[in-house]
Amino acid sequence: MGIKFNNLNAQWLAIKDQAMPEIEELFETSQFILGPQVERFEKSFAEFCFCDYGIGISNGTDAIKIAAKVLELDDSPNVFMPANTFVATWLAVKEAYPKCQIKMVDTDQNGQMDTDKLQNIVSKNSLIVAVHMYGCCDNLDTIKKIADKNSCFLLEDASQAHGAKTVRGTPAGSVGDISAFSLYPGKNLGAAGDAGIIVTNNENLAEKCRMLRNYGSKEKYIHEEIGHNHRLDSIQAIILYWKLQELDEWNKSRSVAATKIKSQINNDQVTWMLTDNPLQVYHILPILLKNSENRNAFMKHLDYNDIEYGIHYPVPIHKMPFYKYPESQLVRTEEYAKRMVSLPIHPFLKDEEILHIVDAINTFGG
Repeated sequence: MGIKFNNLNAQWLAIKDQAMPEIEELFETSQFILGPQVERFEKSFAEFCFCDYGIGISNGTDAIKIAAKVLELDDSPNVFMPANTFVATWLAVKEAYPKCQIKMVDTDQNGQMDTDKLQNIVSKNSLIVAVHMYGCCDNLDTIKKIADKNSCFLLEDASQAHGAKTVRGTPAGSVGDISAFSLYPGKNLGAAGDAGIIVTNNENLAEKCRMLRNYGSKEKYIHEEIGHNHRLDSIQAIILYWKLQELDEWNKSRSVAATKIKSQINNDQVTWMLTDNPLQVYHILPILLKNSENRNAFMKHLDYNDIEYGIHYPVPIHKMPFYKYPESQLVRTEEYAKRMVSLPIHPFLKDEEILHIVDAINTFGG
């Protein structure tokens, strides 16, 4: 029984009847870039996030970069972000502000940014980047309080949290001054290629984002700022719009599958990273091995049982070969990078597949 880490073909089959006629019609109209389909998706996704404005972008990295840039910080601002995140978060902010000073914040027990450590090191008038790892945004309300207390801008990187909410019901993407989402194919809401989107409640920031994604232009051939080509194409917008109609149900299915797996695991060699918040969306289902020395054996055990898996992420950003900046000790981030493994989790997991995953984990002996 081969169990895939994700099932993108099943997603396509679920929306094919709605999306395919619109894609065929698109070839008749030839409005391939920033067509009306893009505007429809932007509006729908903004509403989904309880925001006023949505700006479709070419990919998630560009979305973070533009979202950071339109805040118009000083040339060398202080930026605080979690050490446990995909490298794109760091690269995008650094590209927006090449002289910025990025301070990495260690991880809490759930794989999220440690808000106690953030509070201890944050400086006034800085940028805080909140990354909602694995589909969980439980610390968002606390981060917002820290940002307000210190007069900081707050940028949400919600690339793994489409539809997630805090335990208080606060939606991911709705709290920051501006928020960015990746729509990479493997995300909870993913395109058939690269795509991203920015959401905000600030009309001025939204207008700046639209300009920067389109060569710095509001009007064709009139360029008010130095921008680039970061536009979302209409085919992706069609696919994303119809997937968005399914997203709530798909997220519920992820949660049901994750709960079934978690409730049946009985092995003291593994522990769970995430909280029990029923409003998280399980983009990733991460577990921690009791001992880092056992991870290779555990992965071989999954291979033997024909179960795909991942590691998110095996090398922290501050340990990458390119990273030449001094960092304080990021103990838990480094420890989790050695111990974590991501299990398959997607809306189309069958009960027999869930049982197979459970049996494989329960029979692992270390």
